[in-house]
Amino acid sequence: MFAFIKAMLGVIAFIFFLVILILLLTWGYIYRTFRKIRVSTKRESERKARQYREETGRQRQQYGAFYQNRRTQEAQTSQSYETATGETIIDNRHQEREKIFDDSDGEYVDFVEES
Repeated sequence: MFAFIKAMLGVIAFIFFLVILILLLTWGYIYRTFRKIRVSTKRESERKARQYREETGRQRQQYGAFYQNRRTQEAQTSQSYETATGETIIDNRHQEREKIFDDSDGEYVDFVEES
């Protein structure tokens, strides 16, 4: 009977160590998988951030130059008016959009002069 108990303890010890080995192998696989996922998501987020910076930089160059050229053209344009007597008046004034009230005086509204 003592030999039987000794054999059963040996089988239980073998099964115990086998379960621990399987758990360690499974844990290693799960850990590597999560690590790969974490690294790939970090790389992807860095790639998207770099792409966003490049795209916005390109847009700033593109549209910044466009709006600068547009402002220059607006400043250089001249308007001509004809009076009732047939005289032509050419207006070369530079039209700026300036605030006509201080910020503390209330709501700011762009002033458009009607002609």
